Order: sequence, then structure tokens, then C-alpha cells
Amino acid sequence: MAAVLMLVTNEYRPDPRVHKEAKALIDGGHQVTVAAWDRLRSRPPSEVVEGVKLHRVRTGRVGGQMALVLNYPLFLLRSLAAAREVDPDIVHAHDLDTLPVGLLISRLRGIPLVYDAHERYAKMIAMDVPAAVSRAVERLEQYLLPRPDLVITINEAMAAELEKHARDKVLVIMNVIELPPRSKVREHEQHENIVLFNPVTFEPMRYLEESIEAAAKIDRCVLRIAGSGRLQQAVEQGAREHANVEYIGHLPFTKLLDEYNRVDAVLILIDPANENYRTGTANKLGECMAFGLPIIVSRGTLNAEIVEREGCGISFEWSEENFREAVDRLRDHEVRAEMGRKGRQAAEREYNWGTMRERLQRAYSRLLS
Repeated sequence: MAAVLMLVTNEYRPDPRVHKEAKALIDGGHQVTVAAWDRLRSRPPSEVVEGVKLHRVRTGRVGGQMALVLNYPLFLLRSLAAAREVDPDIVHAHDLDTLPVGLLISRLRGIPLVYDAHERYAKMIAMDVPAAVSRAVERLEQYLLPRPDLVITINEAMAAELEKHARDKVLVIMNVIELPPRSKVREHEQHENIVLFNPVTFEPMRYLEESIEAAAKIDRCVLRIAGSGRLQQAVEQGAREHANVEYIGHLPFTKLLDEYNRVDAVLILIDPANENYRTGTANKLGECMAFGLPIIVSRGTLNAEIVEREGCGISFEWSEENFREAVDRLRDHEVRAEMGRKGRQAAEREYNWGTMRERLQRAYSRLLS
């Protein structure tokens, strides 16, 4: 049994990926503590969630970019203090913003370091910072990548990029879910209205406003949207203006899964011009497969490559006409059922958390031996 210290720069609500990995390690016989940055000072300083021990790191209140920059060094220092308290046998840094302190803890204590890249960090921040900052962050990651004992990421495309600089082969742990029982898989029947579902973070370059306007012009079509983010006002306005567009708020994970049994197809629409989006894989990709739901996805993305390979949805280059054609094709319940069946088969074969759990447990066993 090993004591594992995970580092995250969010408050752990919980963070779905971090929580699943922590639970997998607990199931494998380890003790896991998550040092989480409580930026708004709104969470208990310590608690236990399903066996995962929480040590929330407090700094000044972080309400904007400047406060983030000023308080980040204090988060790093207090993470070092958390390491002294936990006395870990291994440190697991989630995303690039925790890798420097993870490396320092690893070197000071002589323990293995795991780097878990949820996304290409430099590409993620590229929309919000000057290009020079994004390039500097990318160079920092490239400099640090040879140092972890194990590098983990979310898909094969990102693994291939990271392996250009990492010491060893990068382990893929996908953001997928435990397979629901077959009784929960969507049964596709013919009915008058086709119901589309878009659970998404309301950020630019996700065709949010465009898909609302396109769906509003399609007869016998309902678009349901769940989430929150910078474009929330535009989503709420679209729902007020169009009778067939529904905004259902930000859904907790269990409520989100319940919603999959009330819809006919799910949207994964992102602009492939955004490199971080293009090479990422949406969490809902695996969820849709598991629940037997066809996916409408943007061509030119890794999401689309998977959907096309597995035959579990429709990909297209964005235009209102192409969007309408995809929706019309899915009006046939037999088409939806066939795509849903193929998606479920793929989920049972590969895209499920049981498979990912075993991968992570085996990797930790090798690392600790």
C-alpha cells in the first residue's frame, strides 16, 4: 500500500477525472490525499469524499487573472507543506500548473512523480493570453516532460505529442464512465420531434450560438442545452427567443446521465481551428457510446475520427445546411438505433472506465515496484 498525494488547482467539487483516478487507486489498495486549491475559500479545509481525503490549500481569494498570478506562488508553497503533512510515497500532478511543485516534492522526498496531462495546457490558454505567454508555457512543458517517472494523458493523439519529449511511452487513461447496465441503454423509437442534447461548457468556438440559430429553423426539432460559462447570457437569450430551444441549467453528473435517456442524439460541436479542441476528446463522447446515443460531431477533430471509425454518429463541416442534413438523417429511429448499437459495442470493448481503472492500477504497480 502506498500513500499518494494528488495535486490540483481547483477546489475539487469533485473534479470527475481526478476523483475517478483517486477511487481507482484506493480500489487498488492505496491511500489517496488530494491537495486542492480552494481559490474562493468556499469549501471545507478538509473532508473525506468516498474514501478520498481532501486537503484544501487556502491562499488569498482568487477572483480574476491578476489575483490568480499573485496567489499561485503561495499555492505552490502551501502544497509543499501539504506534502510534509501527508508524507507521500508518490506524487501525482494533475495538469501543467501543478507539475513544477510536483517535481519539487518528488526531488525533495525521493519519490516517483506522475504527470497527468488533462489537455495541452499551452493550447488551452492560447485564447486568453498573449501568444508569447502561450509559447513560453509550451516550452516549459517540453522542458519538464522528461522528468516525471510516468506521464498520463487522455487520448492517443495527445500521447503522441507528449512522447516527443517524455522519457517513456505515455499512458492513455481516457475520460470515460463505468458502463451502465444494458437496461439503461437508449431504446430508439419513432416519434414526431427529434430531441438534440448539448451538455457543454459555454465557451467560444463551440458553435453554441450558431447551433441555436440553426436548430430554431428546423421543424419538429428540440434542442436542449445544459452547462454554464462565458456565453451563458447568449444561451439564455436564445432559449427565450426560440420555443424549440431549452436551457436546463448546469446539471450535476448524475442528472446529466439521467438526461441521456430523454434525448435522441448528442452534439459535440467544436471549431477545429482551435488546436486544443481539435486534439481533445470530449467526456460526453464515451458517455454517449455507453448509453447508445448517436453523436453529431464536427469534422476535422479527434472526436470525429473516433465517431467515423466506430460508426456511432455523423460528422460534418459546420454550416446550417450540413447541420440540418445531419438532423434529418437521424429522424429515422432505425438509423439512430444502429449507430447507438455500434457506440455501445465500442464502449464495451474499449471506451469504459473498468478498462481504464485496470490500466492505471497496473501502471502504479510497475512504478512502485
